[in-house]
Amino acid sequence: MNNEQYYELHKKYSELLPEENIIDCGKGLYEIIDEMLAAIKIYQDANLGTSSLIPTVFNLLEIKYGCLSITYSGGDDIVRRIVDFTEKISYKTCEICGKIGELYCSSKWMKWSDKKTLCNEHAARMLYYTLT
Repeated sequence: MNNEQYYELHKKYSELLPEENIIDCGKGLYEIIDEMLAAIKIYQDANLGTSSLIPTVFNLLEIKYGCLSITYSGGDDIVRRIVDFTEKISYKTCEICGKIGELYCSSKWMKWSDKKTLCNEHAARMLYYTLT
């Protein structure tokens, strides 16, 4: 994610992203992260103070094993479901451009290789191998 995208997210969702440099992923995931944060902000604004909802704070959003891994504190079951859904969508979203993708690995030895979710175009450009 480039600096401009990161600062835009940080400005829009400063109560959810209190620290800088907690997002470490490709710019292709910007849209799904933005949508996740928007959904949680809307839910939180409507329900904080009226239920046992604890304010959500994101600690780290990074790529692990080819998909988005999100670490946060607070929230409730609804927030957890939104975060889980976002992580699942990242398995099918190219981390470079945001198009539909699938999991690829950097070598034929899948167990030891770097894994990324990429569209066909970026996988071919980067010489990544399909896992299927």
